[in-house]
Amino acid sequence: MPDRVANATTIIDLGRMAVPRSFADLVAATARQKHAAAKARQNPDATAEKPREAIFDALHLVGDAIVEDGYTFSPSTPKFVRKHGDFTFEIRVQSDRNNLAGQRAAVWVHAAIYSRSLTVWRKKHYSGWIRPDAPFPLPLLATQLGYLSDPAGWVEWDFANKAKRRSTADDLTASIRAGAYPLFSVFEGAIEGIATIADREWLQPEGTLRYLLASGHTDLADKTLRHYLDKRPDFRAQFKRLHHQFVEHGLPSCRTATAHDLAAFAVATGYPWSASDSIQG
Repeated sequence: MPDRVANATTIIDLGRMAVPRSFADLVAATARQKHAAAKARQNPDATAEKPREAIFDALHLVGDAIVEDGYTFSPSTPKFVRKHGDFTFEIRVQSDRNNLAGQRAAVWVHAAIYSRSLTVWRKKHYSGWIRPDAPFPLPLLATQLGYLSDPAGWVEWDFANKAKRRSTADDLTASIRAGAYPLFSVFEGAIEGIATIADREWLQPEGTLRYLLASGHTDLADKTLRHYLDKRPDFRAQFKRLHHQFVEHGLPSCRTATAHDLAAFAVATGYPWSASDSIQG
């Protein structure tokens, strides 16, 4: 990804209320929250504000802020949505199952991009490596908003404290604008810029490659995969071995790891996709 894009998709954490957590911290915090939730359910406070009420109060504050950016709030999911040509940009909100009335009203926020042309392309194929068995459209890509931060990590926003709710909502709004918006803007630009997204470490490259194939850019798809592999020699060796294995013995029945899944996708879609490319070395 060009430096201008890479820099644009990072959040400066100075002054942030919500900060990324390491996996170990996340596991420990989840265990504490499960314990607290189980204890609280034994003696619930009927007068306390329900987590859903606190969350939707805060989300309306966020929605009021980003409506000027073209986003509409859909409370049934809940999510914020903006459409641009072939793409739908979504900010999806997931509440923590261990929320507690009056104590915890935490949400996890995800950025997702959907493509109509990709959905149509998938429906024309029957391989599960191209058309996953799902009753709903799947995103071109999706990531937790915290992974668009620097440093990256899982991030949550807790709206239980009424006195801090607006400032927490403002922090979420700022994080959406600083993290999700620059990513979305790449998909409003040239196809060559979209191709660079495949090289991001937080994203498996299949999604971007699928879109390039669905939009008819087979040469660019080949170039993008070649660039991805050339930057990762060990990964490239795994990919080449697995690609040969799947060509000779058939596609695997399930997903396991990135090299394995990428090789299976490549075989299912007939890689090399253009007549001028092939696996070398």
